[in-house]
Amino acid sequence: MSQAQIIQQVQQVFNKLSQNHSQPMSKETIIRFLDQQSNKMYDRVLFEQLYTRMKKSGDGQVTINDFISILMEALQSLKNKISILEQQVAQKQLKVDDDQLHLQQLQTIEEYNSHKICQGSKIRITIIDAKIQFPGNTRVAIILGSDDTKYSTKPANRQNAVWNEKFEFNIITGQEEIYIVILDEELIEKQEIGGQAKLNLKDFYDQKPHDISLELKDKYGVVLYSTINLRVQWIHSQTKYFKESIKENQQVIDDLSQDINEYKSDILQLFYPFDEKQQNQTNERYIVTEQSTIQQVHDFQFYDTSQAQLWVKLALAFTLFYFILILIASLFKTQFIDLTVLFYSLYYYMNNNKLLSLLHFKIITTMIVVTIIFDIVWFVIFTNPWTTNSVLFFQLEHSFQMYEVIISYIILGIKVILICIYVNLYLMCPDKRANIYDAQYELIFGQRSVDNEKQDAYSFRNTNHYLQQSFSKNF
Repeated sequence: MSQAQIIQQVQQVFNKLSQNHSQPMSKETIIRFLDQQSNKMYDRVLFEQLYTRMKKSGDGQVTINDFISILMEALQSLKNKISILEQQVAQKQLKVDDDQLHLQQLQTIEEYNSHKICQGSKIRITIIDAKIQFPGNTRVAIILGSDDTKYSTKPANRQNAVWNEKFEFNIITGQEEIYIVILDEELIEKQEIGGQAKLNLKDFYDQKPHDISLELKDKYGVVLYSTINLRVQWIHSQTKYFKESIKENQQVIDDLSQDINEYKSDILQLFYPFDEKQQNQTNERYIVTEQSTIQQVHDFQFYDTSQAQLWVKLALAFTLFYFILILIASLFKTQFIDLTVLFYSLYYYMNNNKLLSLLHFKIITTMIVVTIIFDIVWFVIFTNPWTTNSVLFFQLEHSFQMYEVIISYIILGIKVILICIYVNLYLMCPDKRANIYDAQYELIFGQRSVDNEKQDAYSFRNTNHYLQQSFSKNF
């Protein structure tokens, strides 16, 4: 389907909302329409990614044309990412095929010596460039050596010492050391060097290319003469090298293929509300699911609402009394745990005073039980003077301690009462397993999909990451 056809199809769907696509609309109006067209909740995070890039009026309204424009930009960005990844997959697949061919040839002919090093093992060193830090005016060169083999780079200007020259050394035992020195024409005449270092083969046993910066110092290893950049790779087993290369490249192919599938899934998620075929296929199933959802809403209520509200008001009154006593007790000791419980409880009362969620009953009750455990430990420590008759009430600190203990006992009683109220409310609920879903649950965990068989089909688990990357890199 061409881009023009896609735009036409999206416009036809939006005609159900308004024939005037230049008319400003609120964000809520558009998102409700997308929910209706999807027969489920359009992902809010995905919508926000699109909404933040639209042109908005002073009160935050947008037009349908702006939404379609941003939607098509997102589509093109994702398609570009898919194209790039597919090219990378093709390149990696060619490398895998080539390595497999070499591996088949080597498995029958490769031989190893007594040091478990393959015949013809080599270490490859590429001298890239250097930063010269010792004084002089003449050109510089790098000397490499191991046993009886020595190499030298071409002389280079010391202000811009760049070589990019490659050298190879045969490796037999794996204990060889590669010596590297730097010198200039003046030091050659004096038979001196401008710095030295050596390479240990054990550092390159993984057979992977290593880009390193090597410091060349004097013979005492104190004065820094130069820093050179080089690339080193030692192949001690070609069979093992090609096996690891195939494994790594195949893993990259799998990761890239997964990314491609996720990008394609993201496109389907973006345009799900505008796919009429999907809507027709799921319409009948949605009606059935909607009826069951309405039935669940009816089952969600308490049997005796008035009685439950009475207990809720009682719990709120004790919570406020609990809050006042905690503020007083805070003058003598830190009550951070109790304050956390109170802030959570009061916030919940302000947002859902009917307390229709057993989830919050469990959370608040559990938090109160934790505070009681802390109180018991505190009582054991601070009531000990009374049990041993060692309290001196005429001292000010002991008076504060006495008042604090008394207030803490009152608070402990209130906590027990609150737990009893919440347990009673919990027991009044007809369906303790299903009745844990409300606005707060949706706010924290997201709305449950009405289509259980395709509950992952509209997940924003990967869309947020990749779409954000696509927008930031391609817009």
